[in-house]
Amino acid sequence: MIDKKTENIKINILILFLFGILATLMTVTFIKLGTIVLNSDGSFHFSRLEELYDNFRSGNMTFIASHTFNNTGVGTFLFYPSILLYPWVILRLVFSPVTAFYVWYGLMLFITMCIAYYSMWLFDKDRIRAVLFGMLYAVFPYHVHLGVVHTVVGEFLAYTFIPLFFVGLYYCLTNIEKWYLLGIGWVLILYSHIISAYITILCAVIISAIYMIIDPSSIKKVIINLSKNIVLVILLSSFILVPFITDFINAGINSPNSSAFGFLDTLQNIFGISLTNTADSNKSIGILTLFTAMTGWYFVRGNEAKEKVVYGLGVFFLLCTSTVIPWQLFNNTVVGKILGVIQFPYRLNTYVGFFLMIIFSLIMSKLIHNITQKNTKLLLIMGIIMFLMLSYYGSLTNLFVKIHMSQGNLLGKNTELIKTIPNDAIIKDSNYYNIFKYNILYGETDYYPEVAFNSPNEGNNISVEVNPKINSIVAHKVIINGKEKVNSPKVAANCIEYNVKTVKKENIDVPVLAYKRTKVMLNGKNVNYTVSSRGTVMVDGNKGNNKISVTYQPSKILYIGIAISAITWIGLVVGIIFNKRKSFN
Repeated sequence: MIDKKTENIKINILILFLFGILATLMTVTFIKLGTIVLNSDGSFHFSRLEELYDNFRSGNMTFIASHTFNNTGVGTFLFYPSILLYPWVILRLVFSPVTAFYVWYGLMLFITMCIAYYSMWLFDKDRIRAVLFGMLYAVFPYHVHLGVVHTVVGEFLAYTFIPLFFVGLYYCLTNIEKWYLLGIGWVLILYSHIISAYITILCAVIISAIYMIIDPSSIKKVIINLSKNIVLVILLSSFILVPFITDFINAGINSPNSSAFGFLDTLQNIFGISLTNTADSNKSIGILTLFTAMTGWYFVRGNEAKEKVVYGLGVFFLLCTSTVIPWQLFNNTVVGKILGVIQFPYRLNTYVGFFLMIIFSLIMSKLIHNITQKNTKLLLIMGIIMFLMLSYYGSLTNLFVKIHMSQGNLLGKNTELIKTIPNDAIIKDSNYYNIFKYNILYGETDYYPEVAFNSPNEGNNISVEVNPKINSIVAHKVIINGKEKVNSPKVAANCIEYNVKTVKKENIDVPVLAYKRTKVMLNGKNVNYTVSSRGTVMVDGNKGNNKISVTYQPSKILYIGIAISAITWIGLVVGIIFNKRKSFN
């Protein structure tokens, strides 16, 4: 028993070593190039990272944006989880900005392979299949697209924990031990990306309902297991839930949710782009996934029902990414309001890749197991690994071409008052900080007060013509009795300060967003304030100098929530270790 346990530990260490080598090989080229092509959500997430980094160095938590996002005090950090960005923050303390990003990217690839491997091992107990799935899931084109092509960091993080969530759901439904994996997986997704957490919870509800309808005798055990996970989730995510309860609900804050669907495409076009195996498009599922979708039915015929269900789910989600599902019919309907949070159906590619790579790993593991000669089997495994590495770099061809062709087109310093960062901005260590002198491409106005918008359709457009209120905020315009004046703020962690001189007592509207727990000091004294028509802080100024400091004072309940989450994590880890030791004895 001890020898077998030791052997398993050695094998797992070798597998981790293999994953480490692969993650390094998948990252080293980017580190050597030292270039980031910044587009899509990239400027949003790099701004988040920089704010966390600045505050972490001074020993502060982050609640509002004072250094980035045009020093507006936007509550992005209150309503968009940032906890899992701290490993990247720590790497920023050690490496240059560009290198830190790519080291973090490589670290996440490694963690993704490890979690996928562990989840598949729990699902099928086939080590070869588990290793294959770990690699296949990591190099899936949509995952690569999220990570380095379009730097959609939140969704990229959430992708890492999808396998843990679904194996936890499988264990809950089949009443196997480790029911808590569902709660852990979902909380880690929630820590990463709220929309991904929403999609996965919809999946869990639908799959659980179908399972209980098919097997009515399972209703009691499934409800018990799900209920335990709900309690676990509430405890582990309490520090995330508190700001939503205290500051977001009924607070008139704009969010990026939508009841209309965008970037739809036909199944024919999705198949066409997938044949190129490119990671450049968010519609591409890659050639291996496409092959599995078309032929997987043949390979799962004689397998357990769970494999057939997995294949069916993969094909279903693939259809959902296309216009086969009449998404636009749901616009402005009840169904649209429920599903509209997804915004872009191509986001379901994460689930397409997850389910169909499970089946492709089954196909490949069967092929390997059918080979009797050990050397031939080893050569085949090595050949598969080499093919996957070539496939990974092949999917990034367009990105490398863009990097090499655009080296002279670096993002310059912004000399204009209001200018949005251009798409495909070329970033190196030498011009990295120029990112934060621009308006970010997407997400600048997320979590602004609704009164800052003249209409719900203004979105991220901050031009004077379309949105004069938001334009005045990001341009640092202080309004004194209706007259605008550009003023540069002084900033510190969660604190934005304006010095305004007036000739008499006047109302002063500073371009800092007001939330429920915003606190204001005027010349060193706490004062009351009103919320202006643009959703910013307005105070009654004195004649002469007015030093107006705007900060955010979190609820004491938030710190209680942090303590509850930390204690729950510690208790959970201790409990798991104790149960493992008990099982070995």
